[in-house]
Amino acid sequence: MYVKNHLFEAAQKAHRYNYLMNENPIPLKDLLPEKVEIDITSISAYTREGQFTSLAVELLKETAILTSLLAGTHQLEENNNPRRWTRNEAVLAGLMVRLSKLQRGFLDQACQHRREIADIIFRPLVENIVNLTFLLTKDDPALVEEYIEYSLRTEKRLLIEIEDNIKEQGFELPIEQRMKASIMRVFEQSGFAPEMVDENNFRPWGGNIKKRARTAGMEEGYLSIMGLPSHAIHGNWQDLITHHLEYENGEFSPKTEWTQYRPQGIFAVASYSVMANSLYARKAIPQTQEAEEIETVLSDLMVRIKVANELHEQFLQNKGS
Repeated sequence: MYVKNHLFEAAQKAHRYNYLMNENPIPLKDLLPEKVEIDITSISAYTREGQFTSLAVELLKETAILTSLLAGTHQLEENNNPRRWTRNEAVLAGLMVRLSKLQRGFLDQACQHRREIADIIFRPLVENIVNLTFLLTKDDPALVEEYIEYSLRTEKRLLIEIEDNIKEQGFELPIEQRMKASIMRVFEQSGFAPEMVDENNFRPWGGNIKKRARTAGMEEGYLSIMGLPSHAIHGNWQDLITHHLEYENGEFSPKTEWTQYRPQGIFAVASYSVMANSLYARKAIPQTQEAEEIETVLSDLMVRIKVANELHEQFLQNKGS
């Protein structure tokens, strides 16, 4: 197994990339994060929810390091050199890299007690996990094609708009030339020609997001992990009255203070991320000793997340919250 070292170092250096490339294979034992111990007796004695939030953060940090590790993993060729990803492999790997960045962004805002911003990151983070898990579960090259084509529809519409503007004005502006060149690079790198993309097709790829979540095994709790966080994305009324307005006697006033993040969402991100990591490890590094070792680590981590989450639920029931 070969790992791009800068991805792992980024996970340890708190939310920023170190772009210095280390081209040497790194033993797995030197990359695994420190294990967050779950002492049931000690945790059962917690008196504040903030203690559970801190525990959830530590478990997600451990998860995020494993995500970064897997996101930078390449298979080795017969001559023991790492090979680059094919386009279809790059779709999955890119979703893993994106997940690692979103995890760190989410952790950053949660640790700064800015739930309003953490909730905005939560929604695309979970959708990223849904899409990744859906593609890994289906394992269908046609769906990867559909995923890419769906994104290129917007590029095609923009290309048509630019070309229509050029025809109308009778000349091409430098910015239009640059934009067209950029769009064509995207098509070339994607393995598509513009004429292969139907810009008038507005159907979602892989069915709608709820169907993808069902296939990914995440239909239960869909509204809480996908629907409710959409309020934060769009600035819906529910988001305003929850985080940005004070209500008293039929009247409103501004709520300018930030809101602390509660543990439930952090536990959810951690557990769904572990599930996606496990699926990706089986796909990216199949039938290797490292895959077996990572699977063992991820299985143990999932158990610890579940135990911590259950202890938090017991805490809430005891407190009547």
